[in-house]
Amino acid sequence: MKTSLPIVPEALAQAGQRALERHAAPVNGLQLALLVTPDGFEIACLGSRADLQTSRLAAMASSLMAMARAVGREIQSPSCKRLIFEAQGNTVIFQAIDTPVPSILCMVLGAEAVLGRALWAAAGLVQDMSSPVQ
Repeated sequence: MKTSLPIVPEALAQAGQRALERHAAPVNGLQLALLVTPDGFEIACLGSRADLQTSRLAAMASSLMAMARAVGREIQSPSCKRLIFEAQGNTVIFQAIDTPVPSILCMVLGAEAVLGRALWAAAGLVQDMSSPVQ
């Protein structure tokens, strides 16, 4: 049985890449920024870590945001927009982008990153992605 991956419109991929370069790239300590569809497929990527498979991280971002929203509904707070994981030496931000073309931002940060700066960058990226894709 042959399966096909969803096709991300080229305009969306380009807009996503520009938004990552404009907002995520300047974040000190950024190791990887990934923009994915709600069903877990990569739209755009910036940076790399040899030990990370972006396709797996994209799928996990989708699943984790779905889980976070389910928890939010359970506690009568259904508007969960962000999930942050802190681990030894790394922080990972998952940010829902609820726009006409919904997506999820995933940012992997090293220990030297400032969380507030990364969240500010994520907000700018959300604003850019809220503009109509040309």
